[in-house]
Amino acid sequence: MIHGAELITTANDLAVLAARLLNAEAVAVDTEFFWERTYYPVLGLVQLATAEGCWLVDAVAFHDLRTLGPVLAAPDVTKLLHDAPQDLAILARATGATPRTVFDTRVAAGFAGFSSTGALQALLRDALGVELAKAETRSDWLRRPLSAGQIRYAAEDVIHLIPLREALLARCSGDLPRTWLREELAGLDDAALYGDRDPRLMYQRVKGGSRLDARGLAVLREVAAWREEEARQRDWPRGHVLPDTVLVALAEAGPRDRAALAALPGFPRRMPDRAADALLAAVARGLALPAEACPQPMGIGMVEKRALKGPSDRLLARIRAACEAYGIDPALVASRADVESYLLAQQKGQVADHPLAQGWRAQLLMMVRT
Repeated sequence: MIHGAELITTANDLAVLAARLLNAEAVAVDTEFFWERTYYPVLGLVQLATAEGCWLVDAVAFHDLRTLGPVLAAPDVTKLLHDAPQDLAILARATGATPRTVFDTRVAAGFAGFSSTGALQALLRDALGVELAKAETRSDWLRRPLSAGQIRYAAEDVIHLIPLREALLARCSGDLPRTWLREELAGLDDAALYGDRDPRLMYQRVKGGSRLDARGLAVLREVAAWREEEARQRDWPRGHVLPDTVLVALAEAGPRDRAALAALPGFPRRMPDRAADALLAAVARGLALPAEACPQPMGIGMVEKRALKGPSDRLLARIRAACEAYGIDPALVASRADVESYLLAQQKGQVADHPLAQGWRAQLLMMVRT
């Protein structure tokens, strides 16, 4: 036991801990990892806490963490995290289990009169008057032994989550906001949040892709999918395979041979022949796609944006007023871009699948209209 936290380094201790946690009503969870030279984060530590204790699972000491899978997946054990999706994606991969029954304190903060976009440090200070030291934020979590400062830092990231949940629920006033909070948290049970992303959708995340026309997007979709699969296979960061700037240049230029590839600004000089040929094949697929099958340009054009400025301002103002009445952070409901896309979908008669037309957000918008 170090600084109130027990370090778990053996399979037997991990099994005992997992059995104990399966009997808990709630388990606070956090992770520490290293993510600079690999496609997937390298897990260093898993922090776990209940009202009775705190445990730090040394992930470096284990081949995998499947023993914790039943805890992660247990529907009757609430997992408490702050800004949960990234940590849960790492743990889902490490344990082979889909997370269930998640309470995200960042989300709950937005229903309790606090910011839904703030860091845990700020939320603990505002909600509980607790000040967290952040001296170990950039620590090397793979080096052993862990220092006393690292252990203290890691433990503090979970030991306050249980009282924080109680404080947030106490401030979440009224049956309607609590119902909306439960609905929003239930969305975190979606297994799709924690698996690998579809390579053919990764073009939507390429910086600079929004300026491309439909044909350029068709090429970008193919080369971004190739990059994603190459990065996974090599366990490299995406940018180490090809940076976004080169992907966009590929989409704009549509090179058809290796000489044209090599002429692109920033293109790596030593790309293996196998990879270059596969990349050219991806470009060719995008260029050969029928025009009607090309993805449509992303985002909203400047002309449409100007036309939507007034209506979106008015809808955002009404959303803010409704949120103020219920003590909800408007950022939880919609951004300006969300509102613009919603209004545009309304104009086109395609609003049914929009997030603002579903669930509690649709209910709030109905109140805004009345």
